[in-house]
Amino acid sequence: MTRIRILDSIGSFGSDLLVIAAGILFLTHRYTGWTIIYVLAVLICAVLPIRLILNIHSGLRRANTGTILLIVFDFSFMMAILTRPDRFMSLVHIFFGWWMFGHGIISLIEFQVLVRDQQPGTVSRFFTGIIFLLVSAFMLSGRSLSVKNDVLTVTAAGFFLIYGVLGFLFHLSVLRRRQNPDLPSWSVSPPILLNAFFPFQVFISLKQLKDDTRLSSAKPAEEPDLKVFIYMKGKGPEIFGHIDLSYRGTILSYGNHDPQSRRLNGTYGDGVLIRADEDLFLREGINTEEKSVIGYGIQLDETERTALEKRIEDLLSRTVPWKPAAQLAEEAGEDMSACRDYASRVYRETHCEMFKFSKGKFRTYFISSTNCVMLADELIRNRYLTLVDLTGIVTPGAYLSFLNTEYLKPNSKVITRTLYETVPSQPSVINTKKL
Repeated sequence: MTRIRILDSIGSFGSDLLVIAAGILFLTHRYTGWTIIYVLAVLICAVLPIRLILNIHSGLRRANTGTILLIVFDFSFMMAILTRPDRFMSLVHIFFGWWMFGHGIISLIEFQVLVRDQQPGTVSRFFTGIIFLLVSAFMLSGRSLSVKNDVLTVTAAGFFLIYGVLGFLFHLSVLRRRQNPDLPSWSVSPPILLNAFFPFQVFISLKQLKDDTRLSSAKPAEEPDLKVFIYMKGKGPEIFGHIDLSYRGTILSYGNHDPQSRRLNGTYGDGVLIRADEDLFLREGINTEEKSVIGYGIQLDETERTALEKRIEDLLSRTVPWKPAAQLAEEAGEDMSACRDYASRVYRETHCEMFKFSKGKFRTYFISSTNCVMLADELIRNRYLTLVDLTGIVTPGAYLSFLNTEYLKPNSKVITRTLYETVPSQPSVINTKKL
């Protein structure tokens, strides 16, 4: 094991033990635990606005209405709990109550998804949602402050202990798989509500990435078979919103692309899988959709290629062809330009194939569970194939953080890093050589 991997393992196990210690602290010294939370809340509410102001001043972030409101809210909340510390727990009650309410609603929607897709776990998901809603009603009503504090303390202790233990076991399994790759892999699932309200939110500066990758522009001797593409906005601290896979020049992209089935403001609907030429699809994304894309190439051996091809074949075996409005118009001899939904725009530019799932997982798209990241995970991170060892919450941002770190390591499987920007003709390659 290399020195870098040893340090990574020490850091991972250390953070897990720290989380477990926090859980024990809430059980044994609750006042100390909540005091630490109070101090952290004050520090976060002080540091975050200052950081946002500095980013605006340096041009890394726009001074839009949302950013200004966030700065005002953070400062206001900080002043409120500094001047009246006794109000802090009451505010925590309100926050936790609404958090549990959202968690309950998300759980019941996921229950419906599991029923529709005929997946296991429906009973537990249903009762989980009901319990969360009952706890939410209790936290948002009544005056039993001591009981509410007890509920909060036990919940905090349980969350830290469970998440810390699961994280420790996960990192232990990663360590064992490095010594024995045939062992099955598993991962820690993110909290449902965090995954729903902040599904893909991680920040990075494109300017900083360019500065880091401008050292070389040479290509490796061999193009990678597998590429992971992460999509983002083109300005300021970037918010990641989508992830695609490409195998040997063919992109697989999953999302809620049927406008006729979209519900809940586009967060729920029929899952649609797009299979398209990589170059055409990327060109459409960065030029028509005005997106920026970071791509990472992963080197595969023959066993990994065979396993990945089998996973893709199994996935496609559960699909049936689906035609967007533009394709139907083309086949009817009508003008496709009148069809302006996303699937139609992609078809016009790429003449790709589109599919819906006839059964099983991914038949229904839901932003907190069966989304584009989970489909990528299904293909490249499972008990048969572990090309990415992710820890924590699995989002496009988590993928980028892992792949970027691996790219900078010697002898890793991640051998290329490419930045595609919005340009009139073709993507501009910032760097494709391993540093």
